[in-house]
Amino acid sequence: MKAKPSLCPNAGFSLIESMLALVVLSIGMLALAGLQVTALRGNALARRTATAISIAEQKMEQVKNTPYANIQAESPPVSINPVTGEVTASSTKWTREVTVTNGPLPNTLAVDVIVTWRDQAKTHRVPVATIIGQ
Repeated sequence: MKAKPSLCPNAGFSLIESMLALVVLSIGMLALAGLQVTALRGNALARRTATAISIAEQKMEQVKNTPYANIQAESPPVSINPVTGEVTASSTKWTREVTVTNGPLPNTLAVDVIVTWRDQAKTHRVPVATIIGQ
């Protein structure tokens, strides 16, 4: 018996086809690397925002548990350590400002807690506000 001749005796990929496939694959991998960097930056911002909200809410709870006559503003803004929650005199990344003004109704106070931080070249702010009645 004779062996059947192959339909395409020169089957395979040429060097040009292989190089073109490598270029297409490289472009796709570079796009994925850029996407990964963007995702990491977004996650870092979300983590810092969550920390700022936690700092603001902790202070707001302290203000709510303070007797009405003793509620007062923090001036100037204070630096705070987000890990321990301690207010520090040194310049740290996080600052917290508490303002107290007369509320919209008699015998009420409007309390605003603003936490700010700076990363890279941008300053971020997280405000938390409430109205406390007597």
